[in-house]
Amino acid sequence: MFKTEDEFIEFLEDKLCPYILNEKGRATARTLFRNFPAVVLEEAIDISMAYYLRYDENGKMTKESVENCVNKVGGIAHNKMLDPIDAAIGHVFAVGKRAFNYWNDNTAREILKDYINALRKANYNDTGVVDDLEREVIPLIKDSGNWSSWRGRMNGWTNDVLSWTDDIIIEQSESILPETLYAGTRGYIERLAQQINASYENNLYDCCAVMLRRLMEVLLVLSFQNYDKEDLILDNSGQSHVSLDKMIKVSNSCNKLALSSNTKRDMLLIKELGNFSAHKIRYNCTKKDIEPLIPKYRAIIEELLYKAGIKE
Repeated sequence: MFKTEDEFIEFLEDKLCPYILNEKGRATARTLFRNFPAVVLEEAIDISMAYYLRYDENGKMTKESVENCVNKVGGIAHNKMLDPIDAAIGHVFAVGKRAFNYWNDNTAREILKDYINALRKANYNDTGVVDDLEREVIPLIKDSGNWSSWRGRMNGWTNDVLSWTDDIIIEQSESILPETLYAGTRGYIERLAQQINASYENNLYDCCAVMLRRLMEVLLVLSFQNYDKEDLILDNSGQSHVSLDKMIKVSNSCNKLALSSNTKRDMLLIKELGNFSAHKIRYNCTKKDIEPLIPKYRAIIEELLYKAGIKE
């Protein structure tokens, strides 16, 4: 590890060999060394090289990309030094500015501030907030198409999250999903689990069947997102997810997701039951339809919570 400015310059030139830094480059390197810890600089250089270096037809680094790589190190190092939430917000800003023709920093900052405050009221810790910004807010930018749509949908999300913390208590006795399984996950997951239990205990079996299907689908999508494979379950527009039937087929053949054989088999049972209750005109779900599936369903949900990165 380099301990002096000269050692840092030598380290950087070794990385960029056969190029050497000119006077401007050396001045930039000295500034970087004074402003950031060595361990941060080393990581920032590796990231910058991976993202910005380009090679000619002979496999040699191009001069322009080397200069760009050096110039990007400071910004990367700065982001590495940020609080994780601030860094995630910065990522949201960067994605938004690339995606939309119009972007208002001040308004976006207020929108995200309100959203994060709502998440905190819903008992999200720092890790949960960062995870939500990366996995939910950034994909929403890509899905919204323009600034006005994103702003409106974000405000709607904030109101939805705030509704998780209202005074409505769902009375239920953990008949299908035990609280230890879903407590401390995410507010909307907890509410879905509570509604599943409550609907079953109050003889609302069609409601229960549909909710069983919905929670499973939500966690399956989150699992694909966690493994950076969401593109496998998007339709031709690239904006919406395919049907649950197609999603299950993809998940069964996705080696990276690596679902257990029991989950692969039993997800089809839950999907079919939910479809019957939602779409079959003369069908009414009964307790006898759901009861045999309860152990299987618990196992599915627990596995998907781990696959989604929500439980560790």
